[in-house]
Amino acid sequence: MDAEANDTQAAAHVGVAPSNDRLGVSDAEQGRRTRRWARIAVGCTAAALALTVVRVAQLKLSPPEQLDAAAGRRTSVRKELAQRGEIIDQRGRPLAMSLVGYKLYCDPAFIYESGWDKAKKASKTDPNAVAECDPFRDAAIALAPVLRQPPQAVHELLKANAERRYVVLAQDVDEAQVDALRTMDMDGIGLETKLVRDYPAGGLAGQLIGKVGFEHTGQAGVEFAFNKELLPVDGRVKALRDAFGRTLWINRDDYVRGDDGQDVRLAIDLAVQEIAERHLGKMVEDANAGGGRIIVMDAGNGDVLAMADLLQERPGWKEATRDPSRKIHPSLGRNRNFTDPYEPGSTFKSFVWARATQLGAAKPSEIIQLPTGPYVTSFGRSIHDVKYPGPVAWKTVLVKSLNGGMAQVAMRLKHEDLQQMVRDFGFGQKVAIGIPGESAGIVTRPSKWSNYTQTSVAMGHEIAVTPIQMVRAFSAFARKDGTMVQPRLVLPRGASAAEDWVGGSKQVIATNVLAEAKDAMQGVVEVGTARKAQSEHYRLFGKTGTAELAVPGQKGYDRSRYVASFLAAAPLENPRIVVLCIIDDPDKRSKAGHFGGSIAGPVVRDVVDETLQYLGVAYDQEPAKVAKAAGH
Repeated sequence: MDAEANDTQAAAHVGVAPSNDRLGVSDAEQGRRTRRWARIAVGCTAAALALTVVRVAQLKLSPPEQLDAAAGRRTSVRKELAQRGEIIDQRGRPLAMSLVGYKLYCDPAFIYESGWDKAKKASKTDPNAVAECDPFRDAAIALAPVLRQPPQAVHELLKANAERRYVVLAQDVDEAQVDALRTMDMDGIGLETKLVRDYPAGGLAGQLIGKVGFEHTGQAGVEFAFNKELLPVDGRVKALRDAFGRTLWINRDDYVRGDDGQDVRLAIDLAVQEIAERHLGKMVEDANAGGGRIIVMDAGNGDVLAMADLLQERPGWKEATRDPSRKIHPSLGRNRNFTDPYEPGSTFKSFVWARATQLGAAKPSEIIQLPTGPYVTSFGRSIHDVKYPGPVAWKTVLVKSLNGGMAQVAMRLKHEDLQQMVRDFGFGQKVAIGIPGESAGIVTRPSKWSNYTQTSVAMGHEIAVTPIQMVRAFSAFARKDGTMVQPRLVLPRGASAAEDWVGGSKQVIATNVLAEAKDAMQGVVEVGTARKAQSEHYRLFGKTGTAELAVPGQKGYDRSRYVASFLAAAPLENPRIVVLCIIDDPDKRSKAGHFGGSIAGPVVRDVVDETLQYLGVAYDQEPAKVAKAAGH
């Protein structure tokens, strides 16, 4: 043992390692140990690499906010704009369409940082560069002429949003502004594409078409009523970008195509709309009226060819009708042809006259015994007229618009008969043409219907109707079968604009009475209250109305203010169009006057002449000089 120990110590002394055998470890065991530690090292390395890959993927796909803000995203999702549907007239002319426009935005934080970086670089040659640096001031001075705003306003906007990365400077910029911005060498501003709603016809039919807001959604009119159909579905594209923002890759599944909105085709004819608005506007101005309304409807298929609604504020007048929304934008106002009922006055007599004749309450040739003064009913009500002709034929009662004659014959009818007439002609019921806010009008309930109501309704009082209800009801006189046609504002998809006849409602006027009523209303134009509505080219038939104005917030009527109207159809034998014109609150002091025949009649005449000529309808009478006479 001592010898072996000495040998071992000697070997260690000279630097020779002891053998495995001498340490009690075999070569095989040592190999196994080496392989085990090698596997552990490889496993740890693989695990570390796997964790590294997982962490890289995590940072790539869902980085923390701090890293995301510092490094910037390497993927971007861009919206692909789809077009909002167009609104077109019945001949395909655009009334509302979407164009590509631009929105100006800026990055105030970047403008600030970039400005200071430039100042620091400039300080190497200009010692005052840093002291004089104000990035927001410099940006405001450069942007103010383009934005057409004072520099101070732009400067305050940038300072107030100094830490924000996205601020809209202008929702809409025109082409001149775009060109100016593209020539500017300025960091931190950009142009973003957007859809801009354009109305090629300008203000024509604006009340009807409506308007869209900044988000390109409808706010009024057809734009609002048919927003669901018009609204597009935007597409999107997701792209992988490099550090400089350049697109590297787009997967097939990362592109979603957008869908354009549906087009809406109106029954409106832009040429007829211009005719109607022009003549209505001129008369509203000439009569110094508070406003005016007009509807032109195709008697065959119910197409509303034109519809206009004007309001005029007059200094010193307490206007009966107000619409604050129009001050925001003309197209945001309500369309009073649907929303605002009015007392029709004597225009309503045509319906009562036809039903009374049909029920046998009076014959056209029957002499109605009227006094040479106010007619007093059996219940003691005095009925007044402008003139008192004495006994006249039932036909003349309508031609001369005699209140006493209408009241006398109305009392021959049962209350239920007149109430049924009101329902049959659609009064008290919405037309349901597709525009929100429509009124059903005002009709006295049967339980409240009295003899006073009976005589009032016969003269067009104690009942309120909308203009669209009136043209629907009058279409029965313009159709060969005595049925009313349903007005239509929007044409169904695939419908032909040339379609000239649509089945109406149930018959509301018997065919034999139809001819007699048209004959009487032709007399209204030729020798009655609408002589100023005579045309040199077409024979019209219709009825005038001059009702006292009911002022909101006041009880009863203002007997010095009126609603003048004329409701007619033409040509006489084969009527093509129905036209209603209402002049609201005309100035009695104007040269035009205030009676329906004097101011509404000429508007209808001129609109009929131009519209029928435009539609290619042949004249039905030789040109003749029309006598100018005062009408009622």
